[in-house]
Amino acid sequence: MSRKTSDEWKCLVEKQITSGLSVPKFCDQYQLSTKYFYARKAIIAKGNNRTDFIQAKIITKQTIITQPIEYPIKLNLPVGELSFPHNISPAFIAELLNGLTHEDV
Repeated sequence: MSRKTSDEWKCLVEKQITSGLSVPKFCDQYQLSTKYFYARKAIIAKGNNRTDFIQAKIITKQTIITQPIEYPIKLNLPVGELSFPHNISPAFIAELLNGLTHEDV
């Protein structure tokens, strides 16, 4: 084996990655020391500014989700109080109010 420059090792590492071959198979094919190849690959990866990973941060924050209180709809009238569930149809209430405004003849 002859001594290789940093650029040659970088090319070999890139070639191994793009080849799809495992490091041992690649090293056998190019007659390289597997142990030395792994060491050079680690040095190149360390010096490489580009990374395929994003550092995750663990955030310990508890969020409590509460459902809003749903109040019933209440109508206070001179003759009494009408109470409806919160999810009643607005059309029904409009129709009811319209009916309360008309006097029976």
